[in-house]
Amino acid sequence: MNIRLVAMLIVYFALPTLAQAVDRAKTAAVTERAALLQSAGRGTTISSNNQQYQILTGVRAAESLSKEQPQQTLTRMGGGKLIETKGSYVVFSAAQQSAASVTSVNGTSYPTVLNSRTGGIGIVPGTLSVKLKNSANAAVIAADHGLEVVRIFAHLQTAFYRIKPGQDVVAAAAALSADARVASAEVEVIEQINVPN
Repeated sequence: MNIRLVAMLIVYFALPTLAQAVDRAKTAAVTERAALLQSAGRGTTISSNNQQYQILTGVRAAESLSKEQPQQTLTRMGGGKLIETKGSYVVFSAAQQSAASVTSVNGTSYPTVLNSRTGGIGIVPGTLSVKLKNSANAAVIAADHGLEVVRIFAHLQTAFYRIKPGQDVVAAAAALSADARVASAEVEVIEQINVPN
């Protein structure tokens, strides 16, 4: 019998089985993700970019180092179950419930949030977008709240601040919002990450 014919018959009969196996693997991954998110603790609700988010206290994100695979990132961060990757970030279940703070143990890990509308996970890198009543006060406000100035846009009366490791980003935003020199403060959330081809 012709070898090509045999090979074609094998492929013909194997393709449906292979497609079913791929479908089962995708379904299992979606189910596992849903179960991990269901078991994650929920914290404070925040608004960012006109979206509602809820802090996931049992889920963290860490940026992979150059050429590091997601599993290697998890190992470096002390373990946990992979939930998903977002660009160079690895989103994972954390062994301990944590506050909305940036931590630096075995590398930096970031809090995560769940988009109430879409079900998507967002990463909270610890940056705050702050609308000021007078941008001349930007550096003093940062010092008063123990924050690092990232950038000031005086013409927009806006400053971007970064929390320090161990600070709770939600508490920092609330404290800034209560400051008479501040018009509004919003926690930055990265939900969509475009990865170049």
